[in-house]
Amino acid sequence: MIAMKKKFLGVTAVCAGALMMTMAGCSSNKNLPKVDLAGEWNIVAVDGEKLNVENMPYIGMDLEAKRIYGNAGCNNMMGTLEMDSLKPGIIHFAQVATSRMMCPDMDVENKVLGALNKVSGYTETAEGVALTDADGNTVISLEKRQLPEVSINDLAGEWIISSVNGTELGKQEKTPFLAFNVEEKTVHGNASCNVVNGGFTQEEGKAGSLKFSQMLSTMMACPNMDTERMILEALNKVAGFTLNQDKSSLSLLDETGKEVMTLTKNTGEKLAE
Repeated sequence: MIAMKKKFLGVTAVCAGALMMTMAGCSSNKNLPKVDLAGEWNIVAVDGEKLNVENMPYIGMDLEAKRIYGNAGCNNMMGTLEMDSLKPGIIHFAQVATSRMMCPDMDVENKVLGALNKVSGYTETAEGVALTDADGNTVISLEKRQLPEVSINDLAGEWIISSVNGTELGKQEKTPFLAFNVEEKTVHGNASCNVVNGGFTQEEGKAGSLKFSQMLSTMMACPNMDTERMILEALNKVAGFTLNQDKSSLSLLDETGKEVMTLTKNTGEKLAE
């Protein structure tokens, strides 16, 4: 009888422990960040200072690919992100790099990049998301980015290909570019070595859709064909596009909304075909 009693008490203790663990788990779940970080976010404040600029810097987070992209205020930026599945609310950015364009005022960009290096966590706010440092202080405030309305006419003209799949293109022998003829629904340009020509279409009723078709290129061989291969592969994945606020650059997107190519409006550079 005594042995049976001890066994019964032991089982009771195990059940009580399991119940406590379950209750603790339920209690802790209430404190987990509920916000979904995926997508694009405007950077509205850095270290408590509201940003008041025409072109708001933004960050896009692709959780599946574990990468970030966006604009730091002047230059396009890209990098990687790390999240701890066992510690919700923890996030780190790594290998953050930018293009190298100089703007009249680099102050905002310098603040954004400096703050990104401090980020180690995140939490939900009434307005969106707060990115926090190791001490829990808010270093960057984010609000969901509303993409500008687009029209097929926004594509008209020449666009320099500045990045592919988040990789900034360096100096090329021939500047890669695409030129859109909206009236004829045709596109031509250069993929860094060969001339490319083709057409494009849209899905009816979807102003931001875009699909390239019958894209052909010349067959010249160049010392380094890696950039050209990247560009041609990315063009085959394009399913849509979006513009930045002042329409000076645009992103070509795949069917999941992931950016596969960044284009910058040509403001006068003579481009060789």
